[in-house]
Amino acid sequence: MLSSLGAPIIRDTLYGPIKGMTLDMLNAGGEEAMAMDMAIEQCRSPQQPIGLQAHAILFGGIKARAGTPWWGNGNDSTQ
Repeated sequence: MLSSLGAPIIRDTLYGPIKGMTLDMLNAGGEEAMAMDMAIEQCRSPQQPIGLQAHAILFGGIKARAGTPWWGNGNDSTQ
């Protein structure tokens, strides 16, 4: 889960509330488990498109690599 690594998917309302949390917290019991339970209660199915930012991805045997973004190609129109 990317959110447990501190890299949640943009507008991810399903896993976003538990970003940075791991099953170790649940197994620890006490306040950590209570915090995770409260975060899980906030998880909702996304109602908007979600976004994953990556320069390359391998998913189901399919490889994809992003091109240079508009802000990294030297043609920044905001300057």
